[in-house]
Amino acid sequence: MVRHLLFLGLFLTTCLYAFLRGGVPERLAAGIFVLGLAATMTLSGAFVQRFGSLEVGIFLADLGMLILLVWIAMYAERFWPIWMSAMQVIQVLSHLPILLVPEILPEAYGAVVAIWSYPMLILLIIATWRHQNRLKTCGTDRSWSDFSLQ
Repeated sequence: MVRHLLFLGLFLTTCLYAFLRGGVPERLAAGIFVLGLAATMTLSGAFVQRFGSLEVGIFLADLGMLILLVWIAMYAERFWPIWMSAMQVIQVLSHLPILLVPEILPEAYGAVVAIWSYPMLILLIIATWRHQNRLKTCGTDRSWSDFSLQ
């Protein structure tokens, strides 16, 4: 229970900070996190049997987040979306071992799927803080690359 409260506190703090102080890419990432959490909570299996087999709903939520984060990485004038996309790739791939080894403990599967959420939230805090620093030092901080469609 403490782990869930810690995550929820970090999640809310991070998303609120990014929405209030971040540039467009940071706010989009926070929105993706909110949508991802809502999709995960909506699509996940029954709590009694959660992580006993492939969690298709959570896998699809993670895959959707990956697609959106890669889109940001392709067009944003930032380096952090590349790192965040890489972390999300690991999170998506962490669903696959249960298909190969169905005997994996549900607790282990659940922990591996959830663990990358923490560094991704911390990365978004750092990204938002760096955006604020660039605004202070340069007066501006471009959100999108010249070759983007934005």
